[in-house]
This record gives sequence, C-alpha cells and structure tokens, in this order.
Amino acid sequence: MQIRLAGIGGQGVVLAGVILGEAAAIEGLNVLQTQDYSSASRGGHSIADVIISKEPIYDVMVTRADVLVALAQLGYDTVKDSLKEDGLLIIETDLVKPDRDYVGAPFTRIAEETTGLALTVNMVALGYLVAKTNVVKKESVEEAIRRRVPKGTEEINIKAFRAGYEEGLK
Repeated sequence: MQIRLAGIGGQGVVLAGVILGEAAAIEGLNVLQTQDYSSASRGGHSIADVIISKEPIYDVMVTRADVLVALAQLGYDTVKDSLKEDGLLIIETDLVKPDRDYVGAPFTRIAEETTGLALTVNMVALGYLVAKTNVVKKESVEEAIRRRVPKGTEEINIKAFRAGYEEGLK
C-alpha cells in the first residue's frame, strides 16, 4: 500500500510518516519511508511517503498513492495528482477544500479538544488513517509512538492518536 501524507511545515507530517513506517516494521512488513519538504521550516509544503508491503518493495517513492492524507491546502494542491483515481483521500476538513470525493474530520480541532495542543494534529490524523485502512495494528502504532516522540510526550501523543482512531471508526 502506498500512502502519502501532505501538509505544511510544523504539522508533524514527517514524524507521522516515520511512526507509521516503524509500526509496519514492528509487524514484520516491508516498509519504505521518505520525505520531502520545502526549505521553509514553517509554512512550506511537507510530504511523507510510506510504502508498506508483504512483498519486496521496488519503488523508491510513492508513484500512485492508494491513500492521501492532506492536512493543509498547500500540501493537497502540491500532491493531489499522485492519488489513484480510486484512491482514498483523507482530509483535515477545516483546512482542505478538495476537488474530489473524500473522508475526513477537523483533525486540528480534535487535537485541541483532546490534548490542548494543535500540534498533535499529526497523531489525530494518523489514528484516523489507521482506523480507515487497517494498514497496521493500533497497538503497533502506539508502540512506535512510544519509541519515536520526544520523551515526556508519549501519553499526550497516544491520547491524540486514540482520538483520531475513534473518529475514524465512526
């Protein structure tokens, strides 16, 4: 499965991709994770690609995304053409106005209501993605979060992930 996460700098898109890739590795799946971001650390586009497969992976980047998660309009506009025609588009509904069918939720608002921190938007979106696709197990992601987020922020990030997961089950 080819998954592309797109947003703007500061939304944690790259960290979400790293965590998703690590969760797949924990499950013994083959995984490739790459990122691309503009030179602007805040406000420029930010993209994380994750390819997860039981088979060997020969692509070096997402060529035709099965899933696109868009957290900002700039991110969506930058990569929308990479999503397969029948692919799943997941959006931050307060920030992205797509030109095709989608699912999604106000991830930033959910982050703020759940943790008090808008910057946990990446974990909310990751939870939603995992609930909608079952690409990896919830427990694997929680383990990867514990390994990858800054020390002392594990529980708040897991709380945000679970809030997004619950939203994705609706």
